[in-house]
Amino acid sequence: MDIISADEYPIRHSAAAGPGFGPYEMGYLTAFFELLGMVSPGTDLAAFYARHENAPPGPFYDPVEREVLIPEHLLPLDDYQSLVMVGELTKAMSHQHHPSLVEAIVAIDGGDVDRSAAHRALLEGEAILVQTLYIESLPPERRAVIADQARVAAEAAYSDGGSGLSPEEAPRLMVETARFPTWAGASLVIDLYRQGGFNALDQALDLPPETTEQVLHPDRYRALEPAVEMDPFGLVVSGYEVVAEGTWGELRWRGLLAHHGDQVNAARAAEGWGGDRYQLLWAPDSGKLAFAVRLAADSFVDESEVNAAVRDLITTGMDVGDSRVVDTATEWEGADYAMISWDVGVITWVVASDTEVGRQIAAQLGVNLA
Repeated sequence: MDIISADEYPIRHSAAAGPGFGPYEMGYLTAFFELLGMVSPGTDLAAFYARHENAPPGPFYDPVEREVLIPEHLLPLDDYQSLVMVGELTKAMSHQHHPSLVEAIVAIDGGDVDRSAAHRALLEGEAILVQTLYIESLPPERRAVIADQARVAAEAAYSDGGSGLSPEEAPRLMVETARFPTWAGASLVIDLYRQGGFNALDQALDLPPETTEQVLHPDRYRALEPAVEMDPFGLVVSGYEVVAEGTWGELRWRGLLAHHGDQVNAARAAEGWGGDRYQLLWAPDSGKLAFAVRLAADSFVDESEVNAAVRDLITTGMDVGDSRVVDTATEWEGADYAMISWDVGVITWVVASDTEVGRQIAAQLGVNLA
């Protein structure tokens, strides 16, 4: 346990949140969201993320350094911050007794961010459960005090302006990813607790969910439903570098498809996720970007729903022209490029800032556009 200054807080807190949201990452993520028509050019996503990720401030557990950090300006902790501390200490204890969880959460290079999100959700859910049980042990007047202090802390945190971007205007993918560990993790853990108390939870910490699908659907976790194994693909494009790859996962499909469409329909389409593999390529000098993903769904109906939802995303969000059909593929060419192919149970989707790059990637993935 350590005390940090108010200036150190956002730096340490963002680092503890895991990779994927640093200045470099925000560069290509902004380009990705612009390509899909989810933010306007010039949107400061880094400021939005920093503001909402770090507010309201409180004690937090750093899984990299394995220590609980307390912002100095919050001392002495009030009842609400003490409740936050209860949750963070719970995470610290879980890491101490289940150290293998650290690997998926902090060792992302070459790893799997979907698996990391699933593990983080389990830890967050356990912390929320312990906090809930703690609150229930308090008299009503103490609970009222905590609720008032939590409200004041939130109001203070969001009263100093910010990026100008509200959660409602931000990319749904970004919002869903940020909220997932708490709401989905709590739902999974409470389900486990009702089924078998802390014994069931301890078993889950020893055998955690491997995908966000398992977190979103506790019945699939109990059945240990595996993801479909997808062969990795090593895309090579001159001037571009692979900045992210691995499993996209049901969570991020849900966020992606919900931005321009109905959230219920997006969730239903994403629910048919069976497995996938993706690569994100970026040319930092030009700011151009390309994204390729292959998806295996659970059934033909699920594949058709994803296919339709992706087509809606392309035509609604991207700057593309009319489509043309080549064999089992459809491509769009305008200021942006998009292609979707549906073959033998696998959907292949490519989007790019540059048409030639998009077609080059499609060819590397074996899609015939001649």
